[in-house]
Amino acid sequence: MTAGFWGVFLLLTSLIALTVTPLNANSAETQPSKKISGEIMVLAASSLNDSFTKIGEKFESEHNDVKVRFSFGASSQIRQQLEGGAGGDVVATADAKTMALLNQSSLVTKKSIIFAKNTFAIVVQNRNPSKIKTLADLGNDKQKIVLCAPGVPCGVYANQILRQAKVSISHPILSSDAASAVSLVALGEADAALIYRTEAISNSRLKGIEIPKSENITAQYPAAVIKNSSNKTAAREFVKFLNEPKAQKILSKYGFLPKAKL
Repeated sequence: MTAGFWGVFLLLTSLIALTVTPLNANSAETQPSKKISGEIMVLAASSLNDSFTKIGEKFESEHNDVKVRFSFGASSQIRQQLEGGAGGDVVATADAKTMALLNQSSLVTKKSIIFAKNTFAIVVQNRNPSKIKTLADLGNDKQKIVLCAPGVPCGVYANQILRQAKVSISHPILSSDAASAVSLVALGEADAALIYRTEAISNSRLKGIEIPKSENITAQYPAAVIKNSSNKTAAREFVKFLNEPKAQKILSKYGFLPKAKL
């Protein structure tokens, strides 16, 4: 009787195991982990070129089915493109004002984030042949100084710094964006550029001369999902990713002030 009991018990145990295992498997299949796929186009300020390229690679490595493409330019130009009907999924600008204008025009979702900050420096070649050391030196008419055009954020910021320091540059070389400004210095076509400090960090031929905090300015970098995005799910994940530790580490490497200091 004991042998018969254990025989029945083992048979029932085997049947239960066979029944339960498929049910667990089916349950897992009906609740898959959240996945995103497709392609997203990110429109971003030119000063984000190097850092965002790396962030895009990191994002793709964590989301194998997503391809991130970028279009870099002046924030004001990006706004004009979107107002003209250009497509995209994410926009990241070098100032809060441009993002506010995009919001007013209902071109982005209202849930924008600030993911980084930047400050300014006097960017010169490593050997600094003109011996530029301070903002006052930029007012020397013998120097060829590059500024961003007045209509783009880096130009607005630079002019504000110069006004505060009471420095006048008679004939500045005007550039369409931050990347173009530092290129002129790197090529030796200008002596210095008053531009984001991150631009010096990303170019081995250049160095940044620090501007005292009392004379400097801090630029905020916001990002948002574009309202007419064709892949809002992936776009939202990318914007969220910008404030995650892995992306913040990359931004910090390229000289941006990380989220912890916002």
